[in-house]
Amino acid sequence: MIKVENGTVTRELLPAFLVNLLPESLADLSWTDPALGVQNCAWWPEENTEGELAPNKKWGAEVFTLDPDRKVVKVARKQVAMTAAEKTERDEAIAAQWANLIESRRYQAEIAGITINNMRFDTDDRSKTLITGAALKAMRSTDFVLRWKTAEGFVDLPAAQVLIIADAVSDRTQLCFDREDALLGAVADGSITAAMVEEGWPV
Repeated sequence: MIKVENGTVTRELLPAFLVNLLPESLADLSWTDPALGVQNCAWWPEENTEGELAPNKKWGAEVFTLDPDRKVVKVARKQVAMTAAEKTERDEAIAAQWANLIESRRYQAEIAGITINNMRFDTDDRSKTLITGAALKAMRSTDFVLRWKTAEGFVDLPAAQVLIIADAVSDRTQLCFDREDALLGAVADGSITAAMVEEGWPV
């Protein structure tokens, strides 16, 4: 509700003694006790008419327009040009939001797991560390056999297979980071879209 007094519009809170009145009663307070000091006032509903913000604009001061027939105050804020500094600050904030979203999506893809020779391997940080450690042992000894726990139970993985798995996990992780890098490039050139963030990740 917006205060209207003798044709002048101001944003002023409704006095406590008027709070429980219906909108139709607030539309004209000439009936109130003069001692209350609001006989020349009214509180009318507001109606936003400002539309969408144009590119490189910011909201400025409010403009009030009375609609006496409907007893409504139309409200619109002026659109004013952003300064160069404001544009830079806005663009940096938007880029940071995209970067955070993309990083989160990359990590989600990175730890989603991988299937190799019909066996599913976790690719969370701990699992990758264990696989890397096993690969180091496999490189030192061709006789090395890794006893690995899968979702279906334990399996024996010979050294050559351990190295294949480690390479596949490493390659998949790199693909995730490559996709993140590509998406950050799209942020930089302004071509990024929400759909792109969900596309192109290794499966």
